[in-house]
Amino acid sequence: MASLVPRLAPGSIFAGRYRVLAYVGQGSMGSVYSAEAVEGGALVALKLVKLDSADGRAARRFEREAESGQRIQSPHVARALDAGKLGDGLGWLAMEYAPGPSFEELVRTRRGLELAEARLVLSQLFAAVAAAHAVGIVHRDLKPDNVRVSEQEGTLHVKVLDFGIAKDFAVSTLSGTTPGLGTPLWTAPEQTREGYQPVPSADVWALGLLAFFGLTGGLYWRHTAPTASLADLALELLRGEIAPASQRAAELGLPRELPRGFDAWFERAVSRDVTRRFVDAAEAWAALEPLLKAPPPVASRSHRVSVAPGIFLSAVIAGVLLMGLAIYWLLRSMRI
Repeated sequence: MASLVPRLAPGSIFAGRYRVLAYVGQGSMGSVYSAEAVEGGALVALKLVKLDSADGRAARRFEREAESGQRIQSPHVARALDAGKLGDGLGWLAMEYAPGPSFEELVRTRRGLELAEARLVLSQLFAAVAAAHAVGIVHRDLKPDNVRVSEQEGTLHVKVLDFGIAKDFAVSTLSGTTPGLGTPLWTAPEQTREGYQPVPSADVWALGLLAFFGLTGGLYWRHTAPTASLADLALELLRGEIAPASQRAAELGLPRELPRGFDAWFERAVSRDVTRRFVDAAEAWAALEPLLKAPPPVASRSHRVSVAPGIFLSAVIAGVLLMGLAIYWLLRSMRI
């Protein structure tokens, strides 16, 4: 879809309101640019998307992102500031500009976050998702690349992006939603099933995996190497053992510095039995916050070993995104 969106030249004026600064890249729905308002000079992220897909899905996703960005009241969610449609079937959305690296880049640079940093960043991430849940919205595609972390006035500040596939769980249709939406490494297994009804606990699954990644700097799943079998990865995501978080940290070559009680919290956050999972982000954070205030049960961070580069998301995500569609069809063939 993004290839059908016209490229904007830096310095050009778009929709009479925004001066294009630079091409940022491709988002989940189209092309993204940095721009500034002609009046006032406010920085924005300008997203362009073709709306004329045969089934109307692109238009619905565009409208949901615009609506979600206005309904969710949180300083940690990128706000939708302006939107419009052009005569050639092009939709555009001006979002609050979210500076800084992604959560992936931050964690990778630090080889996992210090406990105080993790508490600060995760508190804002969970607050953003809890605000969405409070107004009946499920994100459905939480992942490190959809979280930006900037430094403002000497402290870290989080913004959650990309509510393009977010769904209002209070008004879901009886037919459910399209299976397979989301990014496989972070998507709750029930989202792959036909007729899935979006509920906040699906986001809790992703939050559990993000908390593990933030604290350890490593991916939880074992079959994430570029050479891993697609079938093995799919089976692990759906049926594989949910090993204790501390065991996975040790397997990754990391010392057991996870907070006391994190194993039990993680087990509940990523339970495949939805009835055992935390019901929403607020409940999950209420259980996690006290754990992040206690010192870790092992020696200081200075004794941490280096994380092998192969576990980092930059190498993994490219391969996973390419095989996302294949995973979806594999899952359907398994009739889960």
